[in-house]
Amino acid sequence: MISAHTRGASAISPVGFKVRASIMKVNGLLVASLMVAAFAMTGCGPKTSSIAKVNGLEITQTEMMEYLEAKPTVRVVVDGQPVELQVADTLGFQAMQDLVVRKLLLQMAKEEGVTPTKEDIDKEIKMRNELQTTYVKQMQARGMSMEGIRSQVELELAQQRILMKGITVTDSEVEQYIKANPQEFTDPARAEMFWILTTADKKAAVDAELAKGKKFQDVAAAMSLDPEAKASNGRFGANRFPTGVPFTELNGPIRAAVEKTAADKSTEWIQLGTANQIGKFYIVRKTESRKQEITSTRREFVKRALAVQRGSEGKSLRDEMSKRLREAEITVDDDSLKQLWSRFEEQLKKTQDVRLPGGNQ
Repeated sequence: MISAHTRGASAISPVGFKVRASIMKVNGLLVASLMVAAFAMTGCGPKTSSIAKVNGLEITQTEMMEYLEAKPTVRVVVDGQPVELQVADTLGFQAMQDLVVRKLLLQMAKEEGVTPTKEDIDKEIKMRNELQTTYVKQMQARGMSMEGIRSQVELELAQQRILMKGITVTDSEVEQYIKANPQEFTDPARAEMFWILTTADKKAAVDAELAKGKKFQDVAAAMSLDPEAKASNGRFGANRFPTGVPFTELNGPIRAAVEKTAADKSTEWIQLGTANQIGKFYIVRKTESRKQEITSTRREFVKRALAVQRGSEGKSLRDEMSKRLREAEITVDDDSLKQLWSRFEEQLKKTQDVRLPGGNQ
């Protein structure tokens, strides 16, 4: 097998599941905080410009960035539930670490003579859109501009090309892999649905609103505890899965309820992780799994993934980036990040096993 399938990879790259994970996360060095980095790099206009108003009071871009730099927690979704987690370092510092590694990796690509050109990046985005027609839309739904998308693709191509250099994969090897791994070239069954997240003590109030004949999504937008409910009208997985959530991404109780519920119907209330939180899902439509068409573009992605996998077996980007971090001349100009970076440099001096930005090993 090329690599273990990672949860959520299907939303990032339009190739076969395990192939997809191999291309996007090789040798533990994928720079994982690109969303924060892209925001920092691609904000439009002066940093003092307004990004929102609350009853007439402005929130400026400067205010936003200063808050982001020191933010100690993040909200994530675990098994359909929003959870607040403490970060290892502030988001601002993690983003800076990631950008430092990004610069070092692009410098390495230049030294190796494998820097992606503008044409390479344009071609790659076109290929990804060919295999996954919502690729760009999904990236944009996460807040990325086209400049940010291009920047991410450039980094991923550079990483792949470093590992692929000198590696040859034949067409027959590609065909053998496709034949041996049919499950990787099958689009999973999906469900488009709305959901309401609430607590047991508020269940009766939600049921009462639904009993009045109000649209499920309207009740979700008004009463769901999901922080994205208002923006998405309660659509489940709206940002990650605009064409429907794969059944493979649903945990046991949710998947079982969705599988047995017909379209235009809602599930019963489902216990969600904690003793108090419950959820109800309204199924808009469901699609069956289907085999992917093995086009020349898909074969190209498979060939590349096999080459990346083979190259990573003899080359450790983690070790190389750790070495370059130690040797690089890095000056931090932001006062709020200087002390954090100094502490990180001390860590680099003391250990050979460095935890790279993004939490990768």
